[in-house]
Amino acid sequence: MELKELSAATLLKLVSFLFWSSLYLWCSIRAPGQSPEWRSRAVTLLHGTVATIIGLSQCGVRSLTPCQLAMKITAGHYALMVWSWGYFAFDLLWCLVYMNENSLILFHHASALIAITLYMQKDYTGCTFACTLALLEVTNPLLQIRWFLKHEGYDKTIIYIVVEALYLIMFLAARGVFGTYIIYKILQSDIFDLDEKFMSVVFYIVSIAFIYDIFGYVLYKYKNKIDEFKGFLDERGILLNESL
Repeated sequence: MELKELSAATLLKLVSFLFWSSLYLWCSIRAPGQSPEWRSRAVTLLHGTVATIIGLSQCGVRSLTPCQLAMKITAGHYALMVWSWGYFAFDLLWCLVYMNENSLILFHHASALIAITLYMQKDYTGCTFACTLALLEVTNPLLQIRWFLKHEGYDKTIIYIVVEALYLIMFLAARGVFGTYIIYKILQSDIFDLDEKFMSVVFYIVSIAFIYDIFGYVLYKYKNKIDEFKGFLDERGILLNESL
């Protein structure tokens, strides 16, 4: 594949990085009164939405098999890799400049850059990348919409609660359930190289770490409601009192 020449690949990734950086600068010009985080999240919302739609269309999730995961890479797969590489490079740089993200997010972005670079050097990782990208980004639009709603003061509304609930449920289902299925398919297959299996395990561990953080968030935010619900059940004899 001629696009895989080092100079061409580097140039394409640089163009992609400049595209996302320019888009951020455009947001800065069009919305000068907004914070850097607002502009960054607007860019992230675009990437997450498009990455999910295109990733799912290239994944073929309805008939997913180890052989399909290892199908020969297409020009569309490669274009998606280049497009996303530029975004993750931009967002990692933004996080390092403003230092407003934890180490898990930084590790996630750095791992994404390494994984995409690895996939771009293979001839048969197109479907695997598309599925992985869709899996990682499918809940991202909801996360950004949730942030914008909170930023505009709508965090006490029904729509905010619905968006947050959908985000939490979809995150657990996508990364916890479907992610486990994908990693199982990859690890049991003899088609994938050791480095690909290693990167898949890395992303799975990162996903589990995010799930752990989500459970902590839910317990912290809804502790009072959980206690009220437990009390409701306990009053009806569904739960035993600690004194028994």
